[in-house]
Amino acid sequence: MDVATYGQGSDPVSVVGIRIRLRKQTVIWGDLMYPGVEDRVVEEVRFDLAQYLAEIKRGYARWGRST
Repeated sequence: MDVATYGQGSDPVSVVGIRIRLRKQTVIWGDLMYPGVEDRVVEEVRFDLAQYLAEIKRGYARWGRST
């Protein structure tokens, strides 16, 4: 899933993409590559499903549907 694109016209200069998976009650964002604590590379982040869905609901209530 592409979450952000930066560029001009139809040719983006860069794209930020993540892979989202669901394993039991855990949402996993993968294919990441950013510096974490002590400059270790973060490749994956995990979220509790209930908390993840609550944040999506909260964001939808605040900003509504994007068209």
